[in-house]
Amino acid sequence: MSKCEPVKIVLGVIRCEDEVLLAQRQADQSFAGLWEFPGGKVEAGESIEAALKREVFEETGLETAHWRPLIEFQWQYEETSLHFFVLETAHFEGEAVGREGQRVAWHAVSELKDEQFPPANRGIIRAVQLPDLYMISGSFDDELDALERLEAALDDGVKLCQLRAKNLPEADFIALAKKAVPLCHQYGAKILLNASLEVFEAVPEADGIQLASDRAAAYAQRPIAKDKWLSVSTHNAEQLAHGLQLEADFMLLSPVKETSSHPGVPGIGWEQFALLTEKIPVPVYALGGMKPKDVEQARLSGGQGIAAISGLWPQKM
Repeated sequence: MSKCEPVKIVLGVIRCEDEVLLAQRQADQSFAGLWEFPGGKVEAGESIEAALKREVFEETGLETAHWRPLIEFQWQYEETSLHFFVLETAHFEGEAVGREGQRVAWHAVSELKDEQFPPANRGIIRAVQLPDLYMISGSFDDELDALERLEAALDDGVKLCQLRAKNLPEADFIALAKKAVPLCHQYGAKILLNASLEVFEAVPEADGIQLASDRAAAYAQRPIAKDKWLSVSTHNAEQLAHGLQLEADFMLLSPVKETSSHPGVPGIGWEQFALLTEKIPVPVYALGGMKPKDVEQARLSGGQGIAAISGLWPQKM
């Protein structure tokens, strides 16, 4: 194998309700004592799913099925280049045991921390913790209308929201955000504010900030604390690279399809979306003309899922 050819590594995220199965690296391994998702090298001539089923069984004794893509990326460890294929499933049989002498345990998804894992796992953790739908607020008549639409979406199961209202005066946006945040939290959902850093700081209970591409360009490093979510909107490879420089937790890439707001303007398409995201080590949502039915295509194209306004924001109540 050429030194330049990345080693293919397959990892499995096995879910059981709100927990995932992890294995602890042993004393004779690099990053000893840290946790990892079960998996290993893909053998010559072996498919990704076949390799994953084999590795999971050899390591934990679990028989697994119905794997779906979660995130794929490349990572450089000193002189070793790795190509990670991460899949997830909730379909397994058996009781997990450390068949190679390692400790295995179920961990709450909400409690996963970067420092518990080798560095390459940062984006995987984000992908595990994020849903495949990211709703962006659309038009509304007034504050009451906005909150009613938001609650309807939450009732329908939305778990990640972006509050976006570019034409709303700053003071009114802050007032709306201060009501929208506890409403989302009541449903166990997260909410990011599409706003300036100053507005975000005025609503400290918000879960994070969504930086438009022009706002993101104004920063050279991460502008918020790491205990908050940072998402960056992007449209090309240069902006994706800048998002990584800012240590974004996840990003949006648009437009994938033609949108109602820009009729006649073609999107980049799924093939280009896949090419742009294939080496990005954090989750990327497809945006632009997206509907819930596009989630599986987004996953197959290397995305976390879809972000949408009209496709997810409830119509007038």
